[in-house]
Amino acid sequence: MSFFKLYRLLTITCLLLVSYNAHALEIRFINPGFSDSVDSKNNNTGNFWFDVSKIMQSAATDLDVTLTIKYANRNHILMKELIQQAINDKPDYLILVNEKNVTSKYLSIIDSKHVPIYFLLNRPSPASVDKLRKNGTNIVGSITPNNRVAGKLLMQELYNTFSKKTTTQAHTLALLGDYATPASIMRTQGLMDFLTQTPQVTLIAKEVANWSEQEGFRKTLAYMQQAPEINIIWCANDAIAFGAKRALKQLNKQSQVIVGGINWEAPPNNGSELDVSIGGHVLLGAYALVNLFDNHTQPKHSPLLHRTADIFDPLNAANIPLYNAINKAGLAEIDFMQFSKTHADWHEFTIENLLLALEK
Repeated sequence: MSFFKLYRLLTITCLLLVSYNAHALEIRFINPGFSDSVDSKNNNTGNFWFDVSKIMQSAATDLDVTLTIKYANRNHILMKELIQQAINDKPDYLILVNEKNVTSKYLSIIDSKHVPIYFLLNRPSPASVDKLRKNGTNIVGSITPNNRVAGKLLMQELYNTFSKKTTTQAHTLALLGDYATPASIMRTQGLMDFLTQTPQVTLIAKEVANWSEQEGFRKTLAYMQQAPEINIIWCANDAIAFGAKRALKQLNKQSQVIVGGINWEAPPNNGSELDVSIGGHVLLGAYALVNLFDNHTQPKHSPLLHRTADIFDPLNAANIPLYNAINKAGLAEIDFMQFSKTHADWHEFTIENLLLALEK
């Protein structure tokens, strides 16, 4: 090959690489929670959503995806503004969370047909999805955890832990997330499934705590004074549970009440470990990126669907290395490309395989 031909071949190759990088997959994620740059005093709902973002950033790096994350700071007005801005910017995909059904209601009144939308963790009901699609909203798929299973599993683990300590009657306080978010509704249904099947457990009260550590603290104080027989507290997330633990510490009743939540979060500074924590769904943001990457790369072989993942596990000795990695570096030590179906040695996205990846 002549020097000129070699030079031309190298030039064309470089131009193709530049063109590829210039058109790398662009994904925007509107995170309903807080970034770590926000004063923690404003955030009573815990670090779950920031942990979701940390893991997504690790996955995006491995997949060579341009991921932009905007935080709504639990402000629904800001969330709407960020959604509209993202639609104006026209990324390849927009990942949204249907928190308290605010997102689906907003999409019903704006023009979003030019941006493929993928729902994460909370999605609209099937009827709402059909209605939005008829109005032109380009919903391409979703990934959500089985929250009903999580709610039931949490109560089951709490009761098992309680039964190992005492033979006294179980009296439960349930602190719910909210009345509207699908995750909260389904977790509550799971709780009620267990209680229906286990009549020996008495439900003293159930009340919304708005996913908040402060409300978990305040409402636990109030209910422990009204019903001191409470000895199990079921919480819709770990933040509420940490608040309940703080209240019990103040009342000097920590050893008398079993407390559990959902999220696999590390305790806040000077906070107490929970008796039970159910988690795994914090990983689904990364799984969403893998699904979108595969669909973008080989659409015929990797169609986007509405999927429900059975990913919840109680925190235990076997999975605590994954819990520790989530709460520290956000799984930066794992190569998420191995979970892409474009990878020659493909692995299914499961807690077991993520644990194996940590050991490599």
